Amino acid sequence: MTATPRAVLVAGASGGIGQAFCQQLAVQFPDVHLIRLARHTDALLPLSIATQDLSFDLTDEASMIAALQTLPNNAAIDWILIATGWLHDHNTQPEKTWRTLEADHLLRSFTLNTVGPALLVKHLLATLNPKHPTTIGILSARVGSISDNRLGGWHSYRASKAALNMLIKNFAIELNRIKRPTIIVGLQPGTTATALSAPFQRNVPPDHLQTPEFTASHLLNVMQTRQLSDSGLLFDFRGLEFAP
Repeated sequence: MTATPRAVLVAGASGGIGQAFCQQLAVQFPDVHLIRLARHTDALLPLSIATQDLSFDLTDEASMIAALQTLPNNAAIDWILIATGWLHDHNTQPEKTWRTLEADHLLRSFTLNTVGPALLVKHLLATLNPKHPTTIGILSARVGSISDNRLGGWHSYRASKAALNMLIKNFAIELNRIKRPTIIVGLQPGTTATALSAPFQRNVPPDHLQTPEFTASHLLNVMQTRQLSDSGLLFDFRGLEFAP
């Protein structure tokens, strides 16, 4: 669709990959209008380009609505990158066995990895110009692929990402049905050196651990080459499709 974006929105812009997206966009497209959504906008780093910084909370639908209300009616945005995701925190680690399944862990995974991104897409679609071609890329994960699951474990994370992949497909089907020129895809970043992967990096060979800059640059390349026929599919950072 749009190989050289004029306007891009990055949600989760203060995270490791979200921040790298913003930095790479500023370098590759110095004339871009960049909108950054983050829970704490004071954590956003200054860039070489001007930005529009909006505060939102992925767990609070009202905050999403309030943030997007600051955009012009029928705003024309070429790319949307949703760079959010949750795997663990100081109190919670991925489950290695069904014996450690807990409702709170499952609900938090689904809230942050599935419900939040889906509601954000809902309100973005309602806000943006429906006739303007837009490409939406949402960070997913290969471990959310049911057909590729060989190891099990990480129950909440796997299940929430699998549900996200289903919603991406559902959005794509409906957008195609109403002939809206919007592409929506899942993006698999690979193992990237961020806070999300930090506790598990010791098991990753050094040549398989990517910098956020590497990941962001490659995923922007993936965004540049998407076509309407790709909508609803999942792509890794090399641009290769993988099965849900």
